[in-house]
Formats: sequence, structure tokens, C-alpha cells
Amino acid sequence: MNYSHLTRGLLMSSAAAISMAGQVVAEGFPQETSLSGLEYELIGREDIYTYGALESYSEAPFLTELVATGALPPLADRLPAEPIIFKTGVMVDGVGEYGGVFRHVIGGRPEGWNWAAGQHQGWGGINMAIQECLVRQGPRWQIRGEDQSGPLPNLARSWTWNADATEVTMNLIEGAKWSDGDMFDTEDVRFWWEDNVQDANVTSRMAAGSFGGADTTMEVIDDFTFKFTFSSPQSETVLESLAYIQGCPGPSHVLKKSHPTYNSNSTYEAYTGALPADELSPVVLGAWVPVVHRPDELVVLRRNPFYFKVDESGQQLPYFNEMHFRLSTWGDRTTQTVAGTGDFSNMEDPANFVEALRQSQSDDSPVRAAFGPRVLGWRMDLNYDVNTAEDEYGQALRAIFRETDFRLGLSHALDRDAIGQAVARGPFAHPYTGGFQTGSPYFDAANTAYQEFDQDIANALFDGLGLIDTDGNGVRNLPGGEDIVLDVLSNANRGEDRKQLDAMASQLAEVGIRVQPRPIDETNFDTVEASGAFDAKFGRINFILPTFETCRSLPAGDACPIFNQSGDRMPFEQGIADAYEAFVSSDNPADKAEAAQTMQTLLTENAYSIGTVQFPAALLINKRIRNAHPGTPVFMYEWAEDAVIRERLWTAADQQEAELFPGTVAEY
Repeated sequence: MNYSHLTRGLLMSSAAAISMAGQVVAEGFPQETSLSGLEYELIGREDIYTYGALESYSEAPFLTELVATGALPPLADRLPAEPIIFKTGVMVDGVGEYGGVFRHVIGGRPEGWNWAAGQHQGWGGINMAIQECLVRQGPRWQIRGEDQSGPLPNLARSWTWNADATEVTMNLIEGAKWSDGDMFDTEDVRFWWEDNVQDANVTSRMAAGSFGGADTTMEVIDDFTFKFTFSSPQSETVLESLAYIQGCPGPSHVLKKSHPTYNSNSTYEAYTGALPADELSPVVLGAWVPVVHRPDELVVLRRNPFYFKVDESGQQLPYFNEMHFRLSTWGDRTTQTVAGTGDFSNMEDPANFVEALRQSQSDDSPVRAAFGPRVLGWRMDLNYDVNTAEDEYGQALRAIFRETDFRLGLSHALDRDAIGQAVARGPFAHPYTGGFQTGSPYFDAANTAYQEFDQDIANALFDGLGLIDTDGNGVRNLPGGEDIVLDVLSNANRGEDRKQLDAMASQLAEVGIRVQPRPIDETNFDTVEASGAFDAKFGRINFILPTFETCRSLPAGDACPIFNQSGDRMPFEQGIADAYEAFVSSDNPADKAEAAQTMQTLLTENAYSIGTVQFPAALLINKRIRNAHPGTPVFMYEWAEDAVIRERLWTAADQQEAELFPGTVAEY
């Protein structure tokens, strides 16, 4: 299989892209149709940004005024000697104007500012606005296939491998500063690695052992150079794990004060919560700094005067002085963007699709909308970890989960067309049985097993396992006599999850399996999910690349996936792990494609996760926002908030929204 052909198909985000994925169809796998028609020119890696020194630099005018009063150091002292320089040639609207507000509406709530310990900041773009990571993935959607040789640089400006690919030496940008003026250096990277990723008491976003294997070590060479050593040969692919949301260091000079390794009076619980959401302003590397948090109302971010990126004219980025995140619901995000009171939305709630599309087609609509490929997929994950079950019933239930025929029975019992229509009527939904979604460059219908809706097959599979309704109450029983009840963890804030889970409960009841939904709020969902404290969970997982948040989908480390953390792997599961290792350890496109197809076959033939439906997503963006590149996908190598390259977005002065805190920056 030609990998560059697949990559280009995905990157085109066009009708051709989606139809290519469905030309070779495995027996029974449904054909699909496209909702997109965008095409654009692909570019090279070096066309987006580079590192270098310019003859002169400038800044937002109010920062110059703060320098004059002594409130800030001069710009030359705040920028690295060689900052990241964004190139004008690929900015569709060119160099921007300073000022104004970029307005978001989100359904999440900030958990806290300690992302190094796994806390989220409410999603919807807050995380990305304040974090910077060792490498970057989002802009890769725009890069032509032959230049897809791994992640883009960011905090790590370059890296070199040894001859047998068991060591990679990474060079940090020199002179980048945190928002309080402290230097960013390898101590921040060491603290992230040793005291978060490698500390079993910290729930880091990167699971221990998931980056190149359990024996991976890190060595600091000097203030701006460090080295990873692996026990087996790796490739550029493994470095993708160093992008958002896994490879983003926190400020060690702030966090050490609360970490038990450095403070004997602290606890790990205290460390995780050391930077609560109402404690402002946190120290960040990102383009904006949180300065206001009004619970359930608003988060306001102001520009970071120490940000280390500029445009080719020497203007320090970002262009927007302020960012607003109105704390509402995910559905309201789309509603307000369509109405013009929000500027940006990943339209991910299919229930809004029809009305949002209707309104956005009007000539006087303030927003433009574009669908991409199907990248939104929902699935149920069963917990296969018998060892951590709370009681004998849980152990028996999870033992049944490990039976392939049980999982196949669940999959055959689902009427995916009906589930899709329960979420959104129309041509939007497409059946999904797990594995890669059709928007992935690694999706191949010929290697995708599709379990058609057939309750007779489901019943026969359950009967064959001896799961009979012995007490006549309509629910099948475990061999010990207890009813089979799937306690399914779900996100209470997502209506599309609830609708699907309700439909699944009804359908599974018809074959004698009882579903008991356990909805919890979004702020706590990630914590419970990461802990493995569930028998089953349901929700949206965007499985496009094998290297994106791998622990949520694949046996990619000692404690992965999160639904089988003890590492007691089923034989086919070990096959998936082996294919994943083959994928990340090779730079050969054909070998990577073959490994991905092996993963897809094993994932779907064994119903490792039970998929329901997949949807396309649409990017909605206000027409006053400049430099939003046409065709930016909602999700590909990363979410659109990164893919659109937020730090170079701008609005003309006569269209700018008034700032709440003009002339100010965060105080420390």
C-alpha cells in the first residue's frame, strides 16, 4: 500500500479523500458518501516555520508602554536569540494586526493548571493556548505526503539519532522563557520525565512505559540538550508522543515546591492539585495566560509577553491580545458560533448538524462551515483487567469480557443505523465497528471486520458461552447465577453519548444483556477513566493515528490500555502490541502501513472495542477571523485548535471585539 497516497487522501479533506477509503470494501462493510468538497495545495515541512534571527522585532503597542514604565523587560530580553519564525507565504491572509479578542464557547470546566500531573484545563482550546510541547503535530495536515517524516519541531528545535536508532539527542530552543520570565531549559524536561511520567504516583498524560518501552531512559547533557535511550531501535514516529497532550512540560521552578520528592511535607494528592483553577495566574509557555476564572461562566486569557514566536516581519506573536472561553455546553458552542457570538467551533455534536448547516449557508451568515472526513467515532470499551475487579462478580464479568464470542455477540446485537439516526437524522452517521475510523490514512476496508446487525447470531454466541437466562427475568446470567449487568461509565455532559447509550441499552436488552449507564461530569470523567475504575465505558474516541493518546486505545505500554492496565494480555492483544511496536520502530512507509493493517484486522476481528457509529465533523469559524486556512480539519494529526495555528490568527482593527482588560498582562 502506498502510504503517501493514503496520506494525501486524508489531507485533501475532500469527496475524493473519503471515497478512496471505500473503494475496496470488505464483505458486508457498508459504502459511505462524502459531505465535503474542499481541496487545497499541500506544502513542505519548512514552509510553515523555521528558527532564526531577524534584524529587528516589534511587539503589541501596549507592551512597549509597559516596557517604558519598567513593568516589563525590553523585547530583546524576552525573545530567544533565534525564535520560531512563522512564514508569510503560507498565511492565507498575510501578516496580522495586533489587538482584539478571540471568542470561544466550551462545555468543559478547568480541572486545574497542573497539566504535568494530568489535569485538563477544560478542553476546547484552553489547554493548547497555555501549553507548549516538545514537538508539534497539528499543522501536519497541510504537509504533502512525501514530507511526512515525523512530528514538527517546537520546544525541541532539532534532534539526531545514533546509527542503530536506539538513542535520540534533542536540542531545545535556547532562550525561551516562561510567562514569569524564568528560563525554560532541560530541568523542566527532566522534571516532567522523572517526576511525572516515570513516577507511578502521578497520573501523567503519558503513561509510563508507553514511550519507546518500559526501559526508556532520559539523560540531561546540558542546559538545552538531553537524550532518550531506548532498549530497541525506534523511529521518528515514537517522537509523535512528545506532542500535545503528552509531551508538554510544566514549570519545574513552580511545581517542585509541591512535589513529595522535593517537599517532604507534601502528598501526591496535594501535588496534583497544587495549581487549582481559581489560582491565577499560572506560569505558562503558551501564547496566552489565564488571568480570570469565573466558575461556570468565563475564563479570560491575556497575551504572554515572553512568547517565543514571531512572524517574518519581526512582530512577536500572537496577534490577538485576549482570548475568552465562555463556560457553557458543547452544543451551545456551535449555536453561538453560528449566531456570530462565538468565533470558533469544532462542530462535534451531530444533533446540531442540520440546523447549523442551514444557517451557515445564508449569504449574511457570520460564519463559514466545512465538513471534513469521518473522524468522530463512538465505542464501548470493556475492562479486561480481572486482577483489579472489586469483587468476585466483577472478576466473573471481566472474565466473560475476555471471551471473543461475547464481544462479537455485543457487536452483532447493535443496529448501528438505528443508533446513528437516534443521534442525527440524515446522511451523517456511518457504521463503526472499532479500530481506525474511515478518516484515518490507515483505514482499509479490506482489513476491517464488520459485524452486521443480527440478533440471531448474537443470541447463538451468548448461548454457546453458556450465558442463559436461568431465572426467567429477561437477563442472561453468568455461570454463577448473577445477572449480566454492564455498568457503563459515560460523560454526562455529552448528549450524543447519552442518546447512543440509551439506544444500545434498548438493543442489548433484546438479547438479554442489561446496560446500566453511569454518567459522571466531564471534569471527573478523565480521572475515573485513567484509574481503570470501571467495568465498561462508552464515549467518543477519535482513533486516527496509532500514536495519538495511545493508552486510550492500544496495548502500547506496561499499563496500557486503560481498560487492561495490569498487562495480562489476551493472545490477540499481544499481537496488537507487537504490531504497534513494529509501527513506531519503522520509518518505512510500507512497513508502517502493513503494521497498521495488522492492528486494524486484530482490533476489528476480535471486537477489542465495540464501535457504534462514526460522523464527520465540521469546522465553524467566524468570517472576521483571518489566516484560518481553508480546509483545516476538525481533527487529523491534532484538533483544529492546533491545526489552524491559533497564534497567527488575527482580525482587522475595524472588526475587533473590545478587550476586557486592555493594556494589561498577567502579574506574578
